[in-house]
Amino acid sequence: MRGTTMMAVSLGLAALAGCAVPPRAPATGPVKAEMGLSDLPAGVRAAALAAEPGFVITEAEHELRNGVDYYDVGGRTAAGVEIEFDITWVDGVWTVVERQRDIAMTEVPKPVLKALFADDPGFPVDRVIESDQGGGVIIYEFFAPGPGGKPVKKEVKYEGGTAELLTAEWVH
Repeated sequence: MRGTTMMAVSLGLAALAGCAVPPRAPATGPVKAEMGLSDLPAGVRAAALAAEPGFVITEAEHELRNGVDYYDVGGRTAAGVEIEFDITWVDGVWTVVERQRDIAMTEVPKPVLKALFADDPGFPVDRVIESDQGGGVIIYEFFAPGPGGKPVKKEVKYEGGTAELLTAEWVH
């Protein structure tokens, strides 16, 4: 009887633990993988839809970065604007930690452009992503053609009207 009780308690604790933590990618599995929309965890879907009323999800990826699960959930707003959310597990709940959208150079704030071009006035930007981190922090990601077809990226942090060229990739 004692063994049966211990087993029941162990199974109960395991079930509770499964509810408290997000599903993990296998250690030997891919670092980044596209996934079917039907495979998107319900909590991740709910976080994306709560962040943008009328959002229509069109694509999803699962990524394991620095031992942390992220879901990149892309789609269109009710107004038809393409955006992407980075969603991860924060304090026991799936949370949008980043909202991204492609923008034109004309939409980039002047202090951000000044910081970007201060050390390299001829940086040939061909793509700009505005990445809202929440809390008033926006990371602007600038891409230029690079050797072997791999783009070169520079990032500028913009907060409280101040822009700073980052020397290391921003981590949220």
